[in-house]
Amino acid sequence: MIVGITGSIASGKSLVTSYLAEKGYQIIDSDVIARAQLQKPEVITKLRAAFGKEIIQDEQINRRVLGKIIFQDEQKRQILNQILHPLIIQEIKHLIKDAKELVFVDVPLLYEAKMEALFDKIIVVWINRDQQLKRLMKRDRISEAYALLKINSQDDLESKKARADFVIDNNGRPTHTQFQVEQILRRLKNEN
Repeated sequence: MIVGITGSIASGKSLVTSYLAEKGYQIIDSDVIARAQLQKPEVITKLRAAFGKEIIQDEQINRRVLGKIIFQDEQKRQILNQILHPLIIQEIKHLIKDAKELVFVDVPLLYEAKMEALFDKIIVVWINRDQQLKRLMKRDRISEAYALLKINSQDDLESKKARADFVIDNNGRPTHTQFQVEQILRRLKNEN
């Protein structure tokens, strides 16, 4: 069974996937796949053509500079997604094609990239917006205005929550989040 894990920026997906990895489950991280794609010469060439040479530093993509561009310009974010999403989806399909066990795929933009069909079940890690904003500002050491740009670049967490098979409320202590993960694992094993 292939299970997608999504949420929004700073909602706590890493806490959930770390716990699952500790328990021995295979985790496929789409952010790791995306970073690998950003190092490929053909992708660097496409991105340089789309965003200009200011995103290049030492022949590599400067992700921080690229991030500032795409979080402030919806059109440029769409261009980046059109370049990267097909490559990420192709790699995820490759990694899950022979899966016989329960496999979890961490995909922050699962709904935005219209990837629902790849998964048997989808878990959304949910957090209230105030908590999300505080966590993001602290984690990335950024201003409230920039944090809001990042949050607003993704689909609303409430709409993701409504489409999920399972929702993990990550507003409380990590032990409460782990308890919810255990409940979901029991249900998934019964369905598998």
